[in-house]
Amino acid sequence: MNTLLKLILVITLIAIVIVVTIPGCKNETASRGENQEITDDSVSAVAQQEPIIVIPDIKGTWTGTFDKRTTTLTITEQTDSNFSGKISIKYKETINQDVKGTFRPATQKVSMEDQVHSKYMGKYDGKLSDDGNNLSGTFTMNRDGTKTSFNLNKK
Repeated sequence: MNTLLKLILVITLIAIVIVVTIPGCKNETASRGENQEITDDSVSAVAQQEPIIVIPDIKGTWTGTFDKRTTTLTITEQTDSNFSGKISIKYKETINQDVKGTFRPATQKVSMEDQVHSKYMGKYDGKLSDDGNNLSGTFTMNRDGTKTSFNLNKK
């Protein structure tokens, strides 16, 4: 009988040790942050988090110049920082091109590419002004690397 009592006592002690040491069996309130004291350190930690970057709405009509020619860029679709639309450049014969691009809010950089295959297709690299109303940069033709500047203002 003495041996059976010792065995039960040992099993009970092992069970208590297991319950106390298993994660999740402790007081859950403290781990969820409830009723915790707010300190200068905790406020400072929140203040040091990355700022929320807001992606501006760049959809709409942009007019200006491309190679000193009258130009209209119409951005019709935008999903987060990706967009698509059409650009029209008035040379002797008007060039119409579908474009797709990306906007990087942290740097205000805009990159877009012509989508319709032609000898004039290329890539646009520009920067959006701080007020979001001007887009200017350089177009590089895929065929020969010719560079042309553009400057567009949002209507």
